[in-house]
Amino acid sequence: MDLEEIAHKTMKLINSEGEVFAQKIKVISYDIERNNVEIGEEKETIGVGVRVVDGKKQGFSFTNNINGLEECVKTAYKVLRVSRAREDFVSLPSPKKISNRNLVDSSLYSINSDDLMNYSIDMIKGCEEKEGTPSSGSTNLTFHEESISSSTGISLNQKYATLFGYISAIYKNEDVSTGFDYNIMRKKFDFTPIGEKAALKAKETSNAKKIQSNYCDVILEPEAVSSLFSNTFISHLFAESVDKNRSFLKGKIGEKITNLTMIDDGTIDYGVASANFDGDGNPTKRNVVLEKGILKQYLYDDFYGKKFGIESTGNSERDYKSLPSISTTNFIIEGDKIEGIREGFIINELRGAHTANPISGDFSVEISSGFFIKNGDKIHPIKHGMISGNVFEFLSKVKGVYGEIKNTGGMITPSIVSEAKVVG
Repeated sequence: MDLEEIAHKTMKLINSEGEVFAQKIKVISYDIERNNVEIGEEKETIGVGVRVVDGKKQGFSFTNNINGLEECVKTAYKVLRVSRAREDFVSLPSPKKISNRNLVDSSLYSINSDDLMNYSIDMIKGCEEKEGTPSSGSTNLTFHEESISSSTGISLNQKYATLFGYISAIYKNEDVSTGFDYNIMRKKFDFTPIGEKAALKAKETSNAKKIQSNYCDVILEPEAVSSLFSNTFISHLFAESVDKNRSFLKGKIGEKITNLTMIDDGTIDYGVASANFDGDGNPTKRNVVLEKGILKQYLYDDFYGKKFGIESTGNSERDYKSLPSISTTNFIIEGDKIEGIREGFIINELRGAHTANPISGDFSVEISSGFFIKNGDKIHPIKHGMISGNVFEFLSKVKGVYGEIKNTGGMITPSIVSEAKVVG
């Protein structure tokens, strides 16, 4: 029985309004320890989530036991009977026109376990050829399939696959320094440069020096942008955060927030977070959230779209264990390019960004890799530093963007130049 059949079979067991979300995930992976490929694993998970509806009341249950679909539906009804009505619930999603995107290059389906092991070895060799010592890493190929079936007439299925490689390297000189690199795509790519770049990053940051505290210009490189913004800013764009008074951006449509343009686009061909439809079964879209810094719109799933009287932006995310919630797809950051900074710091990577305050946007996080800049040149790598401030103040003082664009796994961004407090 294929996934679509599982979804339709489960839907037939529902005798009220309801929907079924079925998901299949197959992962082939290898773990790297030091300079060896240590562990290989291949596993597949099939799961089904069931939502039943009676007026304003809902019941939800899930299972990964395909022989237990009837029991899963019964459990959803048990939850429905004891649940409280949600007065702001309008209705389940209705069918929409769905366009088929180029979600994945077909070459990924020809990769086998032996190929993935060889990719791991390629990263190790690339690292060693650039004088690095591999410390850890992984490769994985993940196959996804999703099916939705509902009482409103939705019947959808989509498949895609994602290839990923990561390695961390050590460089020993007068001290020990580290660096890492990774790539994630829905196409084949060369794994050797990942190892090479990790080793070069480790070597480049050796013999780091302590820094003096200063409020100054900083360049956040893509990995740092992604970790900081994901933990302090992105959720403020969600209609749910606006509705629950947890968004700094509430009531600020039409106001200038920064000098950057931000676009959420689930329609990009071969995009890491692209899809034909979102977790509600609505079509994904290209949504300009900020245009040259001016806030244009929030991001909506079906529930909050109906609550606010606005069409869903196609930003519903879910797995078989959960009900839909709002999330980003391919989040693109653009801005005016500048040459860099005369004096300040380049911050390559941050550690502990999850400790930032997602409501206020305040942050104080460790700089795990970076450089002191003077007269436009890198003077020396830095260690034991912190960067602190507020993400909205940081955004308001953005001077432009710098360097190459990188896809960090859903966020597509160049480096961002602004001001912040760096603490030694």
